[in-house]
Amino acid sequence: MADFILEYGHKPGWKSVFNVLGITVPPRLKRLKGSWKKQILAGKKVVTATGAINASVLSNIYDELGGHAIINSLPAEDRADVLLFDATGIETVAQLKSLYDFFHANAGKLANNARIVIISLTPSPSPRERGAESEAAQQAIDGFSRSVAKEIGRKGATVNLVRIENKNVTEKQLFPVLHFLFSEASAFVTAQVFRINSSGTIPQIVPLENSLAGKIALVTGAARGIGEATARKLAAEGATVIVLDRPEDSEAGKKVADSINGKFLAADMSKEESAQLINDYLKKEFNGVDILIHNAGITRDKTIAKMDEKYWDMVLNVNLQALIRTNNLLLKSGTIRNNGRIVCLSSISGFSGNFGQTNYAATKAGIIGYVKALAEELAANNITANAVAPGFIETKMTAKMPLFTKMGGRRLSNLNQGGLAEDVADMITFLSSPGAAGINGQTLRVCGGSYIGA
Repeated sequence: MADFILEYGHKPGWKSVFNVLGITVPPRLKRLKGSWKKQILAGKKVVTATGAINASVLSNIYDELGGHAIINSLPAEDRADVLLFDATGIETVAQLKSLYDFFHANAGKLANNARIVIISLTPSPSPRERGAESEAAQQAIDGFSRSVAKEIGRKGATVNLVRIENKNVTEKQLFPVLHFLFSEASAFVTAQVFRINSSGTIPQIVPLENSLAGKIALVTGAARGIGEATARKLAAEGATVIVLDRPEDSEAGKKVADSINGKFLAADMSKEESAQLINDYLKKEFNGVDILIHNAGITRDKTIAKMDEKYWDMVLNVNLQALIRTNNLLLKSGTIRNNGRIVCLSSISGFSGNFGQTNYAATKAGIIGYVKALAEELAANNITANAVAPGFIETKMTAKMPLFTKMGGRRLSNLNQGGLAEDVADMITFLSSPGAAGINGQTLRVCGGSYIGA
């Protein structure tokens, strides 16, 4: 069942009815259609506040994306499409006042679907290096950004925080992340923290059009839902995509593969022999793989007191053990190429838990720890490992939920609505791209700023 309030709330007759009833109508989100585009700031009004980052770095990024920034604020009658605040120079509590000054002047001038990005510093490995007050001031920015995200979500606007290791960040490190966050591909991504690791090897020229040309990608559980959407997004960026799903879903999987000029591979991830099957196929047909998306997963919900042991074992095997088993073999065999990308599907249940889902939440939390550790192991080969944690996404699975549970899931987000499979696929595609080499070991939520698991 579609979101009735979102579907009808923007129609003139219905809008007045909802207003009388005091029902908040969710904003219409502008989502990415088709493949990535470079000139995403063309015609946009960008307002920025300078900080400790070299001004030419940000200026060059604006130029590359087709826009120019106005310093500090717009005239009262204008509306800002993008706000970017460089907070890397904030070292004291008193200096946090600059956040107030900038956002007090501009938060009321946002266009619908505006983008706000704040750049701050990653916490120091040795807090003494910067001092306690400086660490406190930088961490305060985290709470500030999440709060602003809640305040502006009604306009379909988003706020995200980009953390860098030091003020000497380069244009090529920052450019791909800002491109994603300024673009319509991040429509359902808000209140997140993107940490850029300076050790990631990013190409000198980051491709933004046909960005995955020549890459081989495998997506598990790709016959429908988030997996299907991901396969289509990767293919739109030029990748050759292997659509993997269970033998009983071969017909649906082949249709997806044929529609994107990809390949279909039938494999049941619950079976131990599937890892070898996948490895042999990738070696024989493509001599390796560049992008590995672990999307396949199941639920078997019961409270722990009533859960049959087989349902515990089944979920732990498919959702966590199978992807670890497959990765171990592909990495040992050298099947995942250098500069490769591994993206695993977690869930906000992995952060917050969920009633009747001890098995599922355990696997999704396990994935968060797994990619963090795996990232360190693979860094020498420039292979990144990250996870994406969806919130309430409109899929066939959520469609089966009771009406009020479903409505609650939609409304418990800054954007006051559920996401689409394409929203998750856009994040996965970004993390699969060459420019995302600086994002490693992280779990990023695609949840519209869900209050659950925040």
